[in-house]
Amino acid sequence: MSSQARVWERVYVVITLVACCRGFDRLLVISADSGGQASLSDSSPARFALLAILYGIALWLVLVHHGRDFAKLLAQNKLLAAVVIYIVASTFWAVDPPTTLRRSLAFALTATFCAYLVLRFSPTDILRLAAWALFAVAVASVIAVVFFPELGQEPYGRKLGWWRGICTINTAFGRFMALGILVVWCLRRSSWGLQRYDVVVLGLFLACTYQAHAATALAAVFAAFVSIVLIWSRKPFDMPLPAKLSAGALFGIVLLLTVPFYFSEVLDILGRDDTLTNRIFVWNAGYEQGWRHPVLGAGYESFWLERHAASAYFNMFGSGNTLIGNGHNGYLDAWLELGFAGLAGLLLLLAQAFVRTTRYSLKHDDAMSQFYGGLLVFILIYSVAEKVIFVHSEMTWVLFMTGLMALRWRIAEAAADLQPEPPLGAIDAGLPHRLQ
Repeated sequence: MSSQARVWERVYVVITLVACCRGFDRLLVISADSGGQASLSDSSPARFALLAILYGIALWLVLVHHGRDFAKLLAQNKLLAAVVIYIVASTFWAVDPPTTLRRSLAFALTATFCAYLVLRFSPTDILRLAAWALFAVAVASVIAVVFFPELGQEPYGRKLGWWRGICTINTAFGRFMALGILVVWCLRRSSWGLQRYDVVVLGLFLACTYQAHAATALAAVFAAFVSIVLIWSRKPFDMPLPAKLSAGALFGIVLLLTVPFYFSEVLDILGRDDTLTNRIFVWNAGYEQGWRHPVLGAGYESFWLERHAASAYFNMFGSGNTLIGNGHNGYLDAWLELGFAGLAGLLLLLAQAFVRTTRYSLKHDDAMSQFYGGLLVFILIYSVAEKVIFVHSEMTWVLFMTGLMALRWRIAEAAADLQPEPPLGAIDAGLPHRLQ
C-alpha cells in the first residue's frame, strides 16, 4: 500500500472513531425527545446510513486483504463471536424485532470494524488513532461551546450550561473526554504527533470532563489511573504482577467494606444525592419488569423503547416530559435486554479480558498493557451508573472489543515468533534431492 493511501486509511479510521464518539449525531439525529435531548434509544436513518458506509468499508478491506487472518481471529475469539451471534439472534424473541434487528446488525458491524483495526494496525497505532479522534472531538466541542453555546451546552433544567460539546448529552461527552485522559496518559512514552504537548492535551481533556459535570467518568478514570500506576505499570513498585493483583484485590475489598460507612460523603464529592440522581428508582422499576423475560431478555436495545418499558416511567420524576433511554447501569441493561444468558456472556467476556490483560502484562510493559488494564477497570466502575456495555458504535466498547482481540492476536504472534527453528539436518532432509 502506498504511503498516501495509508494516510487516507488513517483519516478514515479517525472519522469512524469520531462517529463512535457520537461526534456527528448532532448533525444526523434530527428527532429529539420532548425534553429536547436526544437519548441513547433515539434512531436516525441518517446516522445508521453513515455507520453502514463506514463499517462497510472496513468489512470490504478485511474480506479482500485479510480473509484467512479474519478466520483465525474469529477462531481465537469464539466467546465474543458467540455473544455477537446471540445478540443478533435476540431479534427472534424481541418485543420489537425491527428495532432489535437494525441495532444488533449495527453491533455485529461494530465488532467487524474492531477486527479490521486489529488486522490492519498495531495496538499502539490503534491508540494513536483513538487519541487523534478524541482530540478532534475535544477541539470541536470547545469551539461549539465558545461560538455556538446553544449547541455546545445543555439547554434545560438542572444541567443548564453543562458542556455536551458536539455530542448529544453531557454524560457521553464527559465519558469520551475521560477516555482521552486515559489514552494520552498511556501514550506519553510513544510518539503520536502531539507528544510535546501531552500536558496541554491532558489538561484539555480534564477541563472538558470537569465542565461536562461527568462525576461518574471522573471517578472511573481516576480508578483506572490508580490501577495503571499501582498494578499494570512496572513502576513505581518493582514487584511481580500477581502480587500487585493480590494487593489490589485486597484494597478493593477493604474499600467496599469501608465506603458504606461514608456513603453520603462520597456522594457529596461526586455531586450525587442518596438516590444517585433518581437512578435507584429506575433500577427498581427495571428490575421488576425484567422478570417478564428473565432468561432471554426483551431483545437487544428493545427494553427501553418509548412504546414499551420506557412508557411506564414517562411521568416517574413528576416533570411529565422524561423518557428513559437506558437503565443507567450496564449490568442491569445486559440482563433486561439479553436475559441471564446475555449477562453470563458479559461476565465471561470481562473475565476473559482480565486474563488476557494479565497474561500480556506479565511479559510487556507498554502502552497497550497499561491502557487495556485501565480500560477494564474504567468499564467495571463506570457501568455501575451508566451504560457502555454492549452498545454498538460506542467508543468505549469499541476499544474494549478491539483490545480483547488484539491481546489474543499479539500473544499468538509472540508464541509463533518464539517457535524454535528446526535443525539444519531436518531442513536438508525435507529438500528435494536435486537441491541437496
